[in-house]
Amino acid sequence: MSRSLILSVVLIAMLGCNRNTSKPVPAPTPTNGPEPTVVPTAPPQPAAPAATTSAAPAGRWESLLDAIDPARDAVAGTWTKRGGELHVAAGTGARLALPVAPGGEYDLRTSFTRHTGQHSIALFFPHGTGRAAFEADAWGEHLGGIQNIAGRTIRDNPTRRPNVQLENGRRHTMALEVRAGRVRGFLDDQQIVSFDGDGNNFALSDLWTLPGGKSLGLGAWESETTFHTFELRRMGSGSNTIAQAAPATNAPPPAVRPTPPAPTPAPMPARTAAGKRVLIVLANQDFFYREYGDPRAELEKAGVRVTVAAGARGLCRPHANSGQGADGGIVQADLALADVKADDYDAILFSGGWGSSMYQFAFQGRYANAVYNGNAAIKREANRLIGDFLKQDKYVCALCNAVSVLAWARIDGQSPLKGKRVCAPTRQAAAGIYNGQQAQPSCRWHPEQNGARLVPAGSIGRPNTAEDDVVVDGKIVTGEDDISAREMGRRIVELLAR
Repeated sequence: MSRSLILSVVLIAMLGCNRNTSKPVPAPTPTNGPEPTVVPTAPPQPAAPAATTSAAPAGRWESLLDAIDPARDAVAGTWTKRGGELHVAAGTGARLALPVAPGGEYDLRTSFTRHTGQHSIALFFPHGTGRAAFEADAWGEHLGGIQNIAGRTIRDNPTRRPNVQLENGRRHTMALEVRAGRVRGFLDDQQIVSFDGDGNNFALSDLWTLPGGKSLGLGAWESETTFHTFELRRMGSGSNTIAQAAPATNAPPPAVRPTPPAPTPAPMPARTAAGKRVLIVLANQDFFYREYGDPRAELEKAGVRVTVAAGARGLCRPHANSGQGADGGIVQADLALADVKADDYDAILFSGGWGSSMYQFAFQGRYANAVYNGNAAIKREANRLIGDFLKQDKYVCALCNAVSVLAWARIDGQSPLKGKRVCAPTRQAAAGIYNGQQAQPSCRWHPEQNGARLVPAGSIGRPNTAEDDVVVDGKIVTGEDDISAREMGRRIVELLAR
């Protein structure tokens, strides 16, 4: 056989092997029935974060900061990431819900620095079918604990722990151990909370509402804060569900019918102080007008009803150049102290000025200005009111020199300022006889003599200014001086709105 014939045979065989021998699919036969419904195909969309199950072994800490997207996760407040840390500006109820839902038993910890403010840092955590907040330095009363439990806040549930105070500018650590029948909370490696229960009666306060019933969260109440670390450790056989960005894909999504958006739920009603009642006590002579006018303006702006009382029902005349207008700033007292009942009010505020010295119940000295010495009957009434408000668990507030009124009050034989953190002015008190000698000490002398723990002047909030120097310690609220007066009004509003 010739070479050309052999090549021809091979070529024919190769072509025969590559031929498609399947029959073509016939086109559908037209019918007289209705046309089929065509479901529109949505255009490709960017991939949404997908929930994934963490595979970290039990006992190993996992960092959660990488899972946080402030733009996605913030519920309230201004949250940003800086240099691998999470930062929140001071804001009422600032909080975020992490895309993390731990399963089973777990540990949680965060290290943070509170830069400004004097309110709580919160860890939100699920337990059983409930979710709660573990807080430090809460309620303006330096409380630690878990809330809410069976509808009760830290202030009145079994986890209440007093004297849990954060120091601004210091790095602290909060940690939680969540087990099947117990939760324990720690601040700087010291246990401050232990609660036995399954968590099914846990619920977040209306002040801390969060989406997602099982996710973790962070909160900072009116406090600029940096969260340096936030970590989760799985214990036992549970797993942690963490939302992470899904990888991009070129595959078209499945055909779907368009779904109308779900209606936006109505917002939770905000807590308000409207309708609350505050009693402001002035001296009949030489009260400091700004320490009356500024708090009253803030209170009334919030819908709080204000009543003015004085030693005697009648005119109250301010110090010269203390912030009054051209009308002289004379105020008509609505009531004499003897006619006031604590039952009718939610808080009491003693405004300052040297004249407020007339209400110093236990002071044994004597002032050069006889008006400032008052009389025994009026001093007894002032002392009675302070005791009645405190016994009814109501706020007792004072500005500037009026802090001395609280210092010299006596409740069950001791000053209500004993052991309390207190603001007081560095300016001079009224001249007179102190400890048997002629003197004119600082206004801070009065609370110091009565066992108060004085904070440095201008040290609260923004440094080197007294504008926000107001300290809340339990039911005692003190403000440094007239510069702090407007903040005092705001703080009372905030406390009454809780």
